[in-house]
Order: sequence, then C-alpha cells, then structure tokens
Amino acid sequence: MTRPLRIVGLAIAGIVALWLVLELVALVFGLVTWIVNTVVSLAVLALLVYVGYLVVSSIAT
Repeated sequence: MTRPLRIVGLAIAGIVALWLVLELVALVFGLVTWIVNTVVSLAVLALLVYVGYLVVSSIAT
C-alpha cells in the first residue's frame, strides 16, 4: 500500500512542480512582452517626434 501512495505522491509533486515552472515561464514571457512593447512604443513615439520636427523645421525656413 505504501508503494502506490508514494507513486501517487510523486505524481502530485511532479504536477505541482510542472505548474510552478509553467507559471514562472508565463511570468518571464509577460515581462519580456511588456519590455518589448514599451521599447517599440518609445521608438514609434521618437520617430513621430522626429518627423514632426522635420515638418516644422521645413515650414519655418
């Protein structure tokens, strides 16, 4: 009886460990996605500001 209980316990521990690893991976992917979105948004904003500066400077001259 102890062998089946030990196998079931190990299976449950394995499932919990797998769940924790998947949660950690999801957290890391979420953080990386947020960082990439922020960098891309800042790059697009910088590009728009630069284009606006070019337009205003060409109108002023």
